[in-house]
Amino acid sequence: MQEAGLEVSRDEAGNLFGRRGAACVWSGSHLDTVPNGGRFDGALGVVVAIEAAGRLRDTELGVVAFRAEETGPMGSRRLAELPDAFVEVHIEQGPVLELLGEPLGIVTGIAGQVRGTVTFEGRAAHAGTTPIDERADALIEAAKFVLHVRESARDGGLATVGALEVVPGATNVVPERVTVSVDVRAPTADGLEKLIEAIGFEPTWRQDPIGMSGPPLEALRAVLPGAPELVSGAGHDAMVLAAAGVPTAMLFVRSLNGGASHSPNELSSAEDIALAVDVLTEALALVEANRLSALPEHERP
Repeated sequence: MQEAGLEVSRDEAGNLFGRRGAACVWSGSHLDTVPNGGRFDGALGVVVAIEAAGRLRDTELGVVAFRAEETGPMGSRRLAELPDAFVEVHIEQGPVLELLGEPLGIVTGIAGQVRGTVTFEGRAAHAGTTPIDERADALIEAAKFVLHVRESARDGGLATVGALEVVPGATNVVPERVTVSVDVRAPTADGLEKLIEAIGFEPTWRQDPIGMSGPPLEALRAVLPGAPELVSGAGHDAMVLAAAGVPTAMLFVRSLNGGASHSPNELSSAEDIALAVDVLTEALALVEANRLSALPEHERP
């Protein structure tokens, strides 16, 4: 950040800021990742933003490296009061761009997401002495539900069972109780509600769909006409700022290796990353120029 000509500071949340001047237009991403994660998730967006800021040395911009994206995200909540606009570059974390043969994609929104659990009750019994037809096996009912969750998402959205708690959890005991997790995501609020109803469970946590909007989104479209537009199924720092009312946009960089993410197999090519730097640089310059032109003449630098 210092080499890019930015004034560096931190806040009490551990966020790292690089500012030039008033810095009303910001870019960046997060540095934390999951255990055994890759080196592109989050960090790519920080490096690309610094590179773009280094090219725009006559433009007042800000770059941020957020903390705690994977656990909240919490760090990005601190930036919502500072920027007039925010653009985040991030790896796609999925295979769509690779399948399309496209290096970059424009994110139009973040899918809504709900989570909850469903518990199935049975009766514990000895695995070696209880006939099959006499069992009340909670895991069998849970297995049927897992398949039901998968099939319910065939018509749109995504639904996943990722964790099961089996009681008593012994190899020689018929399961008495099984609790399964449910993760449901959809690009629209209506689609989310339909999927919840189709599965038949009560969510205990909810994140509504959030759209990208305003000058940052239009700038990406102007700089990258005809680019694929996607809805992100994963949450991002950009989601927090957009939800707070900050005009926000996201640029996805193609993920290789089948869209591998949250693993050491994460990979984006040097060519795609270089293109992302070019696009972000032009988009940030355009957003800032449009912001200044909208100001009264006496308020312009």
